[in-house]
Amino acid sequence: MTVEGTFDADAPAAEPIVVQTSGTGPPVVLVHGGMPAPMTWAAQQELEAAWSLIVPNRRGFMPSPAAPSQDFLADADDLVELITDVPGGVHLVGFSYGGLGAYLAAERLPHLVRSLTLIEAPLWNAAPEDEAVRALADLADRFAASPDDVAAEDEFLALAGVNQEMLAGVGEDVRQAIELGRRLRSPWEVKPRFETITDAGIPTLVCSGEHNPALERLCDALATHLGAQRIRLPGAEHAVQHAPGFNTILATFLTAAEQSRGHGAGGTDER
Repeated sequence: MTVEGTFDADAPAAEPIVVQTSGTGPPVVLVHGGMPAPMTWAAQQELEAAWSLIVPNRRGFMPSPAAPSQDFLADADDLVELITDVPGGVHLVGFSYGGLGAYLAAERLPHLVRSLTLIEAPLWNAAPEDEAVRALADLADRFAASPDDVAAEDEFLALAGVNQEMLAGVGEDVRQAIELGRRLRSPWEVKPRFETITDAGIPTLVCSGEHNPALERLCDALATHLGAQRIRLPGAEHAVQHAPGFNTILATFLTAAEQSRGHGAGGTDER
């Protein structure tokens, strides 16, 4: 059974975003990226048998209030408010652009984050000098800045696992999400302080789908900075959370984090 709830954002003038909750057990916050939350986390509903799933609809995505753009700072503010209201803190799982807000919320409230999972989050400043990563970031910038750049649009949407055939029968929520994808605060503006996460001993997992070499290099760098467990799971391209075996890997990681509260996940590399 799913219950909808709301909470006030940090800014007094902001309307509350909408949050879905389900399941029972330790709380896990699932933060979606550029597609709507129900589409992003559809495969994770089976986890509600052992975990309390808390799924915020990011600002600008239905049914949360409209927003002029995607903004990881607004996401972080909303997540901080949400996490503060959960006794004992939460496990944070952030996908794609949503991983930026999740990461920043963990930096702000490390004592309330039981673990952090990042799935192909575009934290470009984890590898700012890597030419492949910079080229990928440039593609994302071109897609956002140039609606008439058909080549950039096709390449970027293909990287995100979106094609024209898929878009033929989508609802208004997906069309709105794609349009919002062109309006966002640049991930280059995230200035990570990785030591905040490592010094707090937050168990961390970094996941990728082995579909793009630049993303693999970015995730490798991010895992190194965070001393994170590193998972490569092919089968669903960018949407790694839909790949076969992901839920088992995530549940195993979350369970270990529960058992070792505050001792970190180490630096192992699994496939």
